[in-house]
Amino acid sequence: MLVLDCFFGRCTKPSCDSCFLRLVRSLRISLKSRAMQRQEESAIGPVGSWEKPETVTPHARMTHQKQDATKKRKRLLAPREAIAWYPTIKPELCNGCGDCKVLCKPGVFEPGPPDPTGVCRPKLIVAHPYKCLVLCNRCVPICTSGAIILPPKEMFEHFVEYLD
Repeated sequence: MLVLDCFFGRCTKPSCDSCFLRLVRSLRISLKSRAMQRQEESAIGPVGSWEKPETVTPHARMTHQKQDATKKRKRLLAPREAIAWYPTIKPELCNGCGDCKVLCKPGVFEPGPPDPTGVCRPKLIVAHPYKCLVLCNRCVPICTSGAIILPPKEMFEHFVEYLD
């Protein structure tokens, strides 16, 4: 049962540093990030059953991915400090697994104060809210407890300009 608890993010240990199941946690994180990448790729353009699928060579696939990366380049139309796009964490739902901290490259999340009883892991807090990339929502699906909340994207799309 301990392995399943660790895999699904319900582990009650205060830290994964000395845990022998640390590999299970890293496997869970890598599987989630792979699933998110597949989800982003499938959102590009689904092929219907009425269309003939194109045969894609590996080189063509690489250039297609590079073009998608250039399409997603964004430029902010206002200073970052004027845009209130950042996550909030519900402390009652956070289990302290730290998946969001591992996934977030800009470093928005940090562990909060330690549990006074020493039984539970420290809950995570949004330590650097303005490091969050505007319209990025990769941390929401990786959170196993559903504690991360972001504001609606529609309210912030006018702050971003997409470059070619």
